[in-house]
Amino acid sequence: METKQKAKKIKILSEIRVEADVSAMCWGSQYRMSEDEWAKQLERAIKDFHDFLRDHRSQDLVTLDIVREYKNVCSVCKDTWEPDEIDGVILCAYCGAEIDEGEPNDNQTIT
Repeated sequence: METKQKAKKIKILSEIRVEADVSAMCWGSQYRMSEDEWAKQLERAIKDFHDFLRDHRSQDLVTLDIVREYKNVCSVCKDTWEPDEIDGVILCAYCGAEIDEGEPNDNQTIT
């Protein structure tokens, strides 16, 4: 007799990246500019920061952050967590695995 695996919601690290915030280099300017002019000024600041990486000029106002994005997925198919109810049974909308409605796994993170 075949036993189907039951699905649980798990949280996984879906993306990690480094973001540079150069807005402090232009602080105050955004209040005197249109959004388009502000975007162009930020693009110039990004270019200056890129040049800094090439020639090591001082850029003390730039902050760097590690950004981690998590998403909830099905433990069986690893697709986005989306429960669906069919004929009174709650299933994963993607793989059709029956959802184990026992203890929730909201805090479980798989990396």
